[in-house]
Amino acid sequence: MNILKELKSRINGEITLRTALKEEVCTFSWNEAATEEEITAFEEKHNCRFPEDYREFLLVSNGAILFKTEDGSNGYKLLSLQEMEEETEEMKEYGYNLSDQCICFFKFLCSGDMLFFDFDKKFNYILDGNMKRQVYKWEYVNKDINTFFEHLCQCNGEVYWRW
Repeated sequence: MNILKELKSRINGEITLRTALKEEVCTFSWNEAATEEEITAFEEKHNCRFPEDYREFLLVSNGAILFKTEDGSNGYKLLSLQEMEEETEEMKEYGYNLSDQCICFFKFLCSGDMLFFDFDKKFNYILDGNMKRQVYKWEYVNKDINTFFEHLCQCNGEVYWRW
């Protein structure tokens, strides 16, 4: 099962999340789908190949907002293909020493931190762009994309990979 496709089919708009300590209203919103041609053109331009489950998601929604809280203290943005290019180039312009095979795909709405696909790697390819650290100290999230998002949902949008 593709967790991002499943989320889109179940949640659009506000949802109340409950934990042992709090109850919070979060917003989920989805972009229009990318076409196969747009995805292929991006991959050819950047000499990369998205993981199959992420390609499948892009064909359903070319970007999304997940777990955005009313007070803005939490939330994430899955970047569209165009935003991936723009954010990655902006990071390089700001002096971040990123490999040409690193593409930003996920942005924290509250902190400016980001996640990257490292297309040089076949496994363990999600790079945690923690802006409080130098690039060479960034760590890989030991998950494939679908497992990463399953765990994000299980943790109600918490940054579980940094615990």
